[in-house]
Amino acid sequence: MKNLHLMLRIIAPVILLAVLVSAGYPQTRERFGISAKAGGVNAVAGSVMVTRAGQTIPQLLTSQDDLIAGDVVTTGAASQAEVLLNPGSYLRLASNSEFVMVDNSLNNLVLKLVRGSAIIEATGGDYSDARINVLANQQSFMIIRGGIYRFNVQGGATELLVRKGRVVPAKVLGDVFKSGTKVSYAAGGPVVAKLSKKDQDDFDFWSKKRAETLARANQKISGRTVNGYLSSMSILDWSLAGNPWGLWTYSPFARCYTFMPFRYGWASPYGHYYDNYYFYNPRGYVNNGVVVGNSSSGGSNSWPGGSGSSSSGGSGSSGGSPTVRPSAPSAPMGSQAGPRDPDSGSRSINRIKDPIN
Repeated sequence: MKNLHLMLRIIAPVILLAVLVSAGYPQTRERFGISAKAGGVNAVAGSVMVTRAGQTIPQLLTSQDDLIAGDVVTTGAASQAEVLLNPGSYLRLASNSEFVMVDNSLNNLVLKLVRGSAIIEATGGDYSDARINVLANQQSFMIIRGGIYRFNVQGGATELLVRKGRVVPAKVLGDVFKSGTKVSYAAGGPVVAKLSKKDQDDFDFWSKKRAETLARANQKISGRTVNGYLSSMSILDWSLAGNPWGLWTYSPFARCYTFMPFRYGWASPYGHYYDNYYFYNPRGYVNNGVVVGNSSSGGSNSWPGGSGSSSSGGSGSSGGSPTVRPSAPSAPMGSQAGPRDPDSGSRSINRIKDPIN
């Protein structure tokens, strides 16, 4: 009996520690949170409900849930939600709004805004073909470039605000709506105008703040953890998760997913740089790569094929000596690193002028 009590006293703290550690990770997702799929719920504030495909009774939506085709999400008063689209792109839903995840496949994303407002932040550059389809009332749109897009649906009226990027309306061949454009649809047809500072509210500011939080979460990713997980992925795993953008990576710092791009030079269209990225070495197997990051950002300083290429933690040094690494590869997206942030010391992307300023 004494031996039994002794064993219980030994294993009880171990069980408690395991519970506390697991609490920092998503409960219904992979512990290390490496994913390429769309539909993951990334943030929920206030009262948000989901009616699952084939069901009629709504249930509370949490940040641990995944949406599939046919799911309907509804926000209450003073409530917002953020959903992962293709890696690097986010859907943000305002209060008193409703949308349907029509198709959550990466190569044919289709979203339907039933009412209210939604913002899509699509990370990428001029050569990124986002191909995110949005249905709003009787209108159909395709987002074809990285940018910031807001959709408003109120009764029979529809608004499209292109703060940055490009959108193609499905019903008017050859038309392209570019940065700084506001398009209003009513019974009389589309009316195109220029965006102004008045075309912003608290929802826009919340979306901008979320973008900053997610970029900082990327900077604080543990390169060793991600490298260890990615190196364990098989060729089959990579083929199933393959996409040209990158991966969603869980951040214990922000308790949500952030973007891990596959190339240098990616930034949020709000102007925040994704400091850590996954550098793939084409020589060798499909998982022969490493997470690379700016030494001052707090992320990994790993660099393939050089001395001191596996240090991490943000110091950029080992034993007092600075880590020497080659300059970053040329950015396929055409972006260049900007000045350091005076608050964190980390590097940020050159700011892109807001078209409405």
